[in-house]
Parts: sequence; C-alpha cells; structure tokens
Amino acid sequence: MATKTVPVVDVEQSLALIEKGQQLAGHFPDAEDMDRARRILTGELSPDAARAEMHAALARDAAAARAVAHG
Repeated sequence: MATKTVPVVDVEQSLALIEKGQQLAGHFPDAEDMDRARRILTGELSPDAARAEMHAALARDAAAARAVAHG
C-alpha cells in the first residue's frame, strides 16, 4: 500500500505571502488578522471558525463606531 504524503507548509513563508498579497490588493492586515491566518495554516483553527471570529470582530468594530458617532 502506497503512503500518501502531505506537503509540509512553511508557515512563516506562507504568512509573508499572504501579507504581501493583501498589501498589493490595498489591504493592510493587522496582528490579529495575521494570527488568525497562522492558526489556520497550523491547523489550530478551521476556516469556518476563523470566519466566525472575523464576523465577531467586525461586529465589535461596528458597534464601537456607532457608539462614537452617537456620542
């Protein structure tokens, strides 16, 4: 029986590529964004869980912006 190998992901190189790609697209990921990407690459976080984290963070940011706008 042949063993199928999974390619080893160079996390640091992958993160550098993700960050540069985002910058070239006009986006500037912060430390929280890059940590989320790192956790996906290492398998600590599923893409669905990452999506939920992003939605929660965006909701917090929107609520804070509304609070400032309304005094």
